[in-house]
Amino acid sequence: MDGSAIAPWLSFLADMMLAAAALYVTSQALRGWYREQQAEKMAEGPEKQSRINDAKTFYALASLSKVWVLLLILGGTLIKLGINLYNGPWL
Repeated sequence: MDGSAIAPWLSFLADMMLAAAALYVTSQALRGWYREQQAEKMAEGPEKQSRINDAKTFYALASLSKVWVLLLILGGTLIKLGINLYNGPWL
């Protein structure tokens, strides 16, 4: 098995890593948005403040504060970079 046979599998792995990170970040941001929309409909009080705090927490999670998300993005990007350099137009 030579390098050209491994490249599609590495590319697939990188795509899956980047997709997983994108799905996580997007889902956390949408959860924050949903909690914020719920809070806007509520009367002032501790319940509304709790929803606002939940929304802030989800927005913070969406800001790539999880190490595993950062590692997926870094790993996927490095794999893609390596494959593109290996299969560059200059070859």
